[in-house]
Amino acid sequence: MVMRLTGEEAAHTDAGRTYVKRLDTQAGREMADHVAEQWPHARMHFVLRKWQLWTWMNAIAVNAPAVGRQVVVLGAGWSAMGIDWAHQFIDARIWEVDLHHQRDKEALVQQLFPVAANRMRMIEADLSNLGTLLSGLRANGWRADQPTLWVAEGLAYYLDPNRFAALLRAALTFNPSNRAVIEFGLAHHLMREDVRARTAAYHGYLAAQIGLPALQSFDPSEFCLRSGAIPLSWADPSSMELARNGRALMFTSPDDSGMRMAVLGPA
Repeated sequence: MVMRLTGEEAAHTDAGRTYVKRLDTQAGREMADHVAEQWPHARMHFVLRKWQLWTWMNAIAVNAPAVGRQVVVLGAGWSAMGIDWAHQFIDARIWEVDLHHQRDKEALVQQLFPVAANRMRMIEADLSNLGTLLSGLRANGWRADQPTLWVAEGLAYYLDPNRFAALLRAALTFNPSNRAVIEFGLAHHLMREDVRARTAAYHGYLAAQIGLPALQSFDPSEFCLRSGAIPLSWADPSSMELARNGRALMFTSPDDSGMRMAVLGPA
């Protein structure tokens, strides 16, 4: 659904765009059409979050090159993020982890980009099981003692906040230079009433489509306490629009959306 809504804007390099064009997005067509009709802001959310992720990740890699040489993409799905990174930073290694589809994705990446694919590993693992996740990463060459950039795009909605906090606590503990770039939804009591209603309807629709009881949101202050993280940067759709486009198109203030993004470091 996300890839169909964003199209080539889901990628940041020529290689990433080539990959996106090769994906069969027919399975997400019905959901994408419904979301575009009922929640027209959703597409802009996706485009902005991908732009913000890429902007922050590049800044981290420029300011601390060692951190950008090990990148773990949690809940990677069919995202082009790892492919983009492998082509942008040729000395980097990338591990992409998700519960499903990673073997099929690996076969496609090997076919399209055999050289870059040698520096990428796709792992199928339950992200709610921290032990299994870390074992899978280590078995595929990830070095806990080396600085790592952890990326969690959209993952926070699908994990219990306590499990997500435990995952990031572990991720940030391994090395003091580690960074995590995450996207999440504010706890409902922190949202404006109309945004809360719109978000609840959207999350309810998605949860029903994917067979989950609910999508999660949380209070970022409480989350940082539980995860042992400190926020280094924050962004909301209105600030992203201003930075990306120089003007507001759909979001005029942080209160217009419950979506937030952050760069976290070890406390």
